[in-house]
Amino acid sequence: MKYEIKEISTTRKKVEVELNAEEFSTYYMSALKNFVKDVELHGFRKGKAPDDMVESKVSPADLLSEASEYAIRDTWIKILKESKIEAVSQPNVQITKAAKDNPFIFTIEIDVLPDIKLPDLKTIGKDFKKEEIKVDESEIEDAIRWLRQSRAKFTVKETEAEKDDMVEISFVTDIKDDKEKQDRFVLGKEHYIKGMDEALMGAKKGEEKEFETINPQDKKEKIKIKVKVIEVKKVELPEFTDEWVKTLGKFDSIEALKTDIKKGITEEKEMAQKQKKREDVIKKLLEKTSFEVPESMAKREADHMISSLKQRITQELGISFEQYLEQIKKKEDEIIKDFEGIAKERVRGYLVLRQIEKDEKIEIQDKEINEKIEEIINQYPDKEQARKQIDMEQAKMYVEDELKREKIFNILGC
Repeated sequence: MKYEIKEISTTRKKVEVELNAEEFSTYYMSALKNFVKDVELHGFRKGKAPDDMVESKVSPADLLSEASEYAIRDTWIKILKESKIEAVSQPNVQITKAAKDNPFIFTIEIDVLPDIKLPDLKTIGKDFKKEEIKVDESEIEDAIRWLRQSRAKFTVKETEAEKDDMVEISFVTDIKDDKEKQDRFVLGKEHYIKGMDEALMGAKKGEEKEFETINPQDKKEKIKIKVKVIEVKKVELPEFTDEWVKTLGKFDSIEALKTDIKKGITEEKEMAQKQKKREDVIKKLLEKTSFEVPESMAKREADHMISSLKQRITQELGISFEQYLEQIKKKEDEIIKDFEGIAKERVRGYLVLRQIEKDEKIEIQDKEINEKIEEIINQYPDKEQARKQIDMEQAKMYVEDELKREKIFNILGC
């Protein structure tokens, strides 16, 4: 076997391969043996007929096709191992010559990972200063309000709906093919559909209302909404006392609860700040690094984004993707085009982090992975049940990736 690798671009290579007649003959005979297993000839048991007799009965094109497939698959695996090509796409194969007792010649084109030259990593994160985390009293009060609302008592009302009542409704818009949806919310908390609160204020169970509002999906368009009140409930919040706080479990006073809430909010803000810094550092890295993105990787990411969008629209909005496109007055091709730039930047970010992993020779030991998995399992109330339910192979791959990312960001100072 001989082959030559040619560079089409920094992210695409062409491999020209030639097997001599003797080498190709091996694959030709393997393909013929495969046909022998299934061919039945008069006077011979199935699979026992002589090779030359079977060959005369088999389509030469089918035989060459299978031999070619064997040769390409086996040869390509060997070339990948020898050449250390980092292929990121399916091979595009073109057969130049295929004939019995002749050399077999073919070419393969594939997308490859680009060679990325990184800037000085030690200085990247130094420009981003850690900000002081502050928690306002209003944030603590909001959390307490949510806690009280989550443990509220609801009493069915036959009278008119008032501010702070819980209303359960069904509604439908005049948008073509729109389906009836259901919702429940507290009046006066600014429903996502503008005008919904006002329309239902004073309404009773069973009443129907109709109002005009701005389309949440297209701010330039007005739509009509028909809404029916299914039920009205009075919301009774528990009194905020030390006694009630004790029913929450681990707190013996209002102050203990507030301290815990403040700690939780602080940790959330620290995590958000850390994530923001990481995103900023990656952005700065990309500004200082120039390289092409393999087309196949960018397309896969864009396809994934479209697939996720379709799923969210169905689950969260309760409409089809076609209805969504009609509402926003766009075609799918336009959405894909909008996503292309974002997808490309996401892939660039991934490739930069991967290059750091490669340059810094970052490796994760089995001990580190096992310790992290144990840490995760210990968060479950029933640890033994968790061990049975968790797919350990998947968990190990996930944990390894996460630990690598942490080591990469430690190098970047974030």
